[in-house]
Formats: sequence, C-alpha cells, structure tokens
Amino acid sequence: MNNNWKIVLTGVTFSLALFIAPDAQASTYTVKHGDTLTKIAKAHNTTINQLKQWNKLSQDRIFIAQKLVVTPAKSTVSKSTAATKTATSKTKTTAVSVIEEKVESPQNGVSHTVIKGDNLTKIAKKYSISVASIKQLNNLKSDAIIVGQKLTISQQSAKDLAVEAPSAKTVEAEINFNQTADEAIEKQLKNEVALAGKVSQQTERLYGQAIQAANAVLGTPYKYGGTTTDGFDCSGFVNYIFNSVGVQMDRKSSLMYFEQDTTKVTQPVPGDLVFFKNTFIPTISHMGIYLGNNEFIHAGSKGITISNVQEKYWAERFVAYKRLNNLK
Repeated sequence: MNNNWKIVLTGVTFSLALFIAPDAQASTYTVKHGDTLTKIAKAHNTTINQLKQWNKLSQDRIFIAQKLVVTPAKSTVSKSTAATKTATSKTKTTAVSVIEEKVESPQNGVSHTVIKGDNLTKIAKKYSISVASIKQLNNLKSDAIIVGQKLTISQQSAKDLAVEAPSAKTVEAEINFNQTADEAIEKQLKNEVALAGKVSQQTERLYGQAIQAANAVLGTPYKYGGTTTDGFDCSGFVNYIFNSVGVQMDRKSSLMYFEQDTTKVTQPVPGDLVFFKNTFIPTISHMGIYLGNNEFIHAGSKGITISNVQEKYWAERFVAYKRLNNLK
C-alpha cells in the first residue's frame, strides 16, 4: 500500500511516494494493448521517469506482455520522511529524496522531427516501419517532407496526443486506420499466388541451419533496432539468422518483409516465416521463424524465445505464413 503526497515549492510541483512497508517486495504490472508509460504511471500514482529508472528503460517504448516494476522493493519510510522535511522547509528547497520526482506532462510517444538530410525512406528504416505506414499515419499525399516537421511513427503516438476522453472524430479516425491497414493486408495476400508447402532440398538444408542458428541465440535480450547478439528486435533477428546461413536479406521492418520479400504458403514448413499484426501498430508489426507444431522462435519483449501460434495473444494477431522469394 502506498500514499502519494504533492507539495508545491515556488511554483514547482513534486510527487512524494510514502511506502508503508519497508521490506515490501516489488509490485509489477504486465503491459497490455494500448498501454503507454504515461497511462501506466498515472494508474499507479508514479511518474514516467521513475518507471524508466526502476525498469532500466532508455526510451519510452514498451511492449505487450512486458513486466514493469511499478512499486520498487525495500522502499523505506525514513527516506520519505527525510524528503518531506526537506520539501516543507522554506530555506532548503533544493535537496529532494531519491523517491521524489518532478511531476511531468504526458509524453508524446514515438514521433520523429525531420532534420536536414531526412527523407521518408531513411526515417522508415530507422524506425523499422514502411514508408506507406508513415504516410498513412500522417495523412501525407506525397513523399515530400520539410525540416522541422513532426511525424507520428506509430498509432500509439496518436493516442498519447489525444485527451483522456477521445472525441468521436478521434475514435472514428482510429477505426478507419485499422480498417485501412487490414484492407492493405488482405489486398497484399490476395495478389500473391500461394506457394506449395514442399521446398527444395537446398532450402530444406538452409532452413535446418537457420533453425539451429536461431536456437543457439535463445535468451538473447530484446533491443529495438538490434541486429546482433547484443540484442535483437523481431525483424533484426530474422535478418541476422538468414544472413548467417548464407541467405541474403537486406535489413527491413516486418511490414516491408511482408510486402516486398515474401509470398504466402499453403502449408508452412519449419523455417518459413510467420507474420502478425497489431502488436504495437495496427498493421504487420511482428515476425518470427516457424519451427513446426504451431511453434515459432522470435524476438519478443523477453528476448529470443519460443511461442505457440495458437496461444490466445498470437492467435488473435496471426496473419500468415510466408516464404522468402529467393528460396524455392
């Protein structure tokens, strides 16, 4: 149990968290769809900076199923008491307890401000998203952008910028965006001629090597944009694995691999790719390598792990099994 006090000193608002049980264990929260650090901080009477500090986050990005510490372990009453005495003193307004945090305005989520030399292709590659998605999110009619322009990179960013009770227009825009993304996915799959389940002996051999290489890095931590054994994101992991066994792949996002480099298959074989939508943006946003028996290996929020396509979370977001176009 905790109590939260706010003290105003010379126009600056601080939030003091007084933890009653000095030896209490840390309290955690599992991230759900639509969550942001702003929303989680408000729900647990804490701040974004505290959440980032307790969970060693270097950025505001969080992922579904990620466990976050929302109340740290072993917080002491003595620290809170010391902070209270300091805050109430008229002559000592600078010394603040380690559990005291300046109250912040809501964060703007994932966005990008255009700088000199930027173009949509460069920005899309940086954030592992497609040019088409950026144009959809920002209602761009062409590829032209200007220095200083602020671009929304994910749908979650748009939600962060909305007020607590979104207007009917905001809700309608979100529904329309979801419909547009789903329509684009359906159109893509409809235009593809499905490949047979069987692969050549050469591809079967490469697939075996790829699965062996993937299993060898199980447990490697998640890292946004990561393409090495220091940390992977989902598309970076697939890129690393296939390049390591001699299958040439350019570094792209899951959406770009889905749209540009793969074709759907009627019956997947171990080594084919599996794609999902709506994990953090309402389009293709996650991918992994199929292992057979409904299992796939991928870079999730807990790092490289094996999951089952029939698990509720993945089943609701499953889109298709596909194969790289340069494999037969």
